[in-house]
Amino acid sequence: MHFLKPTSIILCSLAVLFALGGCGEKKASAPKQTQLTVTTLTAVSGSQPYVVDLFGQTEGQQAVIVYPQVTGPIISRDYTEGALVKKGDKLFMIDPAPFDAALQSAKAAVAQAEVSLAKASREAARYTKLHKSEAVSEKEYTDAVSELALCKANLQAAQAKQREAEITLGYTEVKAPVDGIAGRALVNPGALVSANSTALTDITQDNLLKVRFSLSDNDLHGYSVNDHSPVSVVDDRNGQETPAVIEFTATQIDPETGARSLSAVIPQSSGLLPGQYVTVHLTLGEQDGVFLVPQSAVRQLSDGTYSVYVYSDGKARQRPVTVGRWQGTDWIITSGLNDGDEVIIDQIQKLRDKAAVNKKEAAQKK
Repeated sequence: MHFLKPTSIILCSLAVLFALGGCGEKKASAPKQTQLTVTTLTAVSGSQPYVVDLFGQTEGQQAVIVYPQVTGPIISRDYTEGALVKKGDKLFMIDPAPFDAALQSAKAAVAQAEVSLAKASREAARYTKLHKSEAVSEKEYTDAVSELALCKANLQAAQAKQREAEITLGYTEVKAPVDGIAGRALVNPGALVSANSTALTDITQDNLLKVRFSLSDNDLHGYSVNDHSPVSVVDDRNGQETPAVIEFTATQIDPETGARSLSAVIPQSSGLLPGQYVTVHLTLGEQDGVFLVPQSAVRQLSDGTYSVYVYSDGKARQRPVTVGRWQGTDWIITSGLNDGDEVIIDQIQKLRDKAAVNKKEAAQKK
């Protein structure tokens, strides 16, 4: 029979004691996760204008092409391209030398005609006296009277030629026919231009502009557009919005673009220039049953759709929504929400669907 040594008995006893001690200890519990505290906004439906944002381009209400009225070489350009000019401002100068020579010749012809008239007047007066005393024949008298009439007519013709030469000489100064913004010069000094043929530049009147834009049926969403539809133009450089009035709405759809053309008059340009690209806000009607939600509360998902988090039963629930346009700092939500929904408006990046949260309410959106 074998017996355990005292040392072995002591080691076994210690092992049993440690094992029993371990069984008596409680397992350490995992730390409890802190719930996020979120702010909610109670959704209240209402009416908002249905506005579509469209791409547009301005153009002058009246654009005038400037042509020379005489033929000759350009000797100077006397305006700044893109500058505002007034009616009568000098734009170009055509060599006046040949036209000035023609004027001097016309003046000489007038002087010659005046001398001839004076001589004919004297002769007619003398022959009239002689005719009364029967000292000259009837033929000599009538010839003198006819010569006087002819000289008067010649003087009038010469004066008309002089006036024509003065006008023609004046045309060598090409002047702005209207107020507006002068465009790019199409010719340079030294170029030979032809009367009523060579375009020199264009002037666009800036007191009245129009904006052209297109509207597809997809933009209408069941609404209609007419001459009374509110419209405004936004200067994309500074965000300034200018009211406009629709003046033209096409009744047919362009088969190439699938849209119809519209134009609106801008009564006050407010710094807008012809040819500038702008954003057009076109109001087509009122949207009922829509909601305003802060932009920060709306998430755009990877597939391009949008969602918000709604507080329900102590949890954040992800809700897909359809968005309209921005209004100030808010999105217009057209579908996906119901009256009374508590929309979470903060902690959005930290939330996950069905995550437990605590809530505090924000002021209700008006």
